[in-house]
Amino acid sequence: MPKALREAAQVGKLIPFVGAGVSRLAGCPDWNGFADAALNVFVGQGQFNHAQLDQVKHLSPRIRLSIARALQEQTGTQIDFRKLLHRTPRAKHDLGQRLYSHLAKIGKTFVTTNYDEWLDEQLPYGSAGFTEATSTAPPAPISRTVYHRPKDLTIANLNQENVVIHLHGSVRDPNGMIMTTPDYVQHYASDRRAGDGNQENEVLTFLEHLFTHKTVLFVGYGLEELEILEYIILKARTERGMEIRHFLLQGFFSHERELMVNLRSYYGECGIHLLPFLKDQEGWNQLVHVLESFGESVPASSTAVLQQFKEMEALLDG
Repeated sequence: MPKALREAAQVGKLIPFVGAGVSRLAGCPDWNGFADAALNVFVGQGQFNHAQLDQVKHLSPRIRLSIARALQEQTGTQIDFRKLLHRTPRAKHDLGQRLYSHLAKIGKTFVTTNYDEWLDEQLPYGSAGFTEATSTAPPAPISRTVYHRPKDLTIANLNQENVVIHLHGSVRDPNGMIMTTPDYVQHYASDRRAGDGNQENEVLTFLEHLFTHKTVLFVGYGLEELEILEYIILKARTERGMEIRHFLLQGFFSHERELMVNLRSYYGECGIHLLPFLKDQEGWNQLVHVLESFGESVPASSTAVLQQFKEMEALLDG
């Protein structure tokens, strides 16, 4: 266990940054499955036929989701995104219950690019869901404070406990979900080049503070999902002149050792330390055991008052 990761957890400075790889293990669809399910809503209503579906199947998920949103406007049929994401009720998905209960052990505050509601509640540590074999139901989950609008991406909210920040929106507000290419362009647009401080992008400001003052543990991210985050990390290092160390959990098969070594060097240039784990025996399900071990080795502590003062001082100096 890297010393910097352990120390960050002990002073309440560690922020788990949760990606789609985690929600997939908990029963949510991947990007392709999500886009297909959205279009199939209209196929089921006779508003989009199978021939049309076949014509767009080769397009990227973002483009297909753009088409689905356009169909919403044209037909008036609303997509139940919550139903598409949570195909199995959370209370009945044992692997998801275990996975997110272990995550709850290593963090007090979470940031995620996922839309689903798995992080919106703090599951009891070790929870495995309710089954007929259990004599009693597990303890009730505790609701977290949920922030999902750009104006809520603030330093103050990041320093709260029992909080989850949905960087790309939430199913609680389907219209605010960042799904299409135009959504991403607008969400991450940098208006500061105009020299007007009032035009600052709240999202970029939030991420720069996160990567400058916190230690981030990326969980459930692949290469294709880190482009924006790598840009922000490098930008923060350049502007602040600081060496930032963050961590990325990534699974590999034993025959991918050379790939792992090369990626460790690549991520190191972005200030990210790669933490590999072996997938040979259980595939991505091995992540559950890794997070359980992390929870036992580096349980999260409350944000230290001294750390908050240091961050305030840095902001004033900036």
